[in-house]
Amino acid sequence: MKIIKFQVTEQDIEVYASLSGDYNQIHLSQKYAQQYGFSDKIAHGMLTMAKIWSAISSELSLFQWPDQFDLSFISPVYAGDQVTIYLQKVGAHMKLRGTCQHKIVVKGTILLKNQSARTSSDQF
Repeated sequence: MKIIKFQVTEQDIEVYASLSGDYNQIHLSQKYAQQYGFSDKIAHGMLTMAKIWSAISSELSLFQWPDQFDLSFISPVYAGDQVTIYLQKVGAHMKLRGTCQHKIVVKGTILLKNQSARTSSDQF
C-alpha cells in the first residue's frame, strides 16, 4: 500500500475559484459555509479531485494510465486540511481511500489501462 499526503490551502481554494469561475460562498466565506452546516470553508470537489490526481500521477508507471475513475466524495475537505491518500493496486485497478482527521473524505477505484494495449487511435 502506498500512502500519499497533500494539503488543501485557502490559496488553493481562492485560485481554483478564480480559474473555474465557481465563486460559491461555501468555498470562500467561513460565515456563509457555517450557515449551511459546515464548520469552515470547503474545498471545491474538483479541486480535491485535481489534487488527488496530482498526488497519484507520479505513482503510475509509464506503462499504465487511468482508463476510468470511480470516486465518491464522502465528507467535505476544509481549507487547511491535510488529506492522506491510501493506494492499493489490485490487478488492473487501484483502490483509493482518502482520509482527513480520521474521517474518510473520498474513496473509489481507478481502472488502469496498459499503454502497450492502446490502439494507435488512443495515442497522440
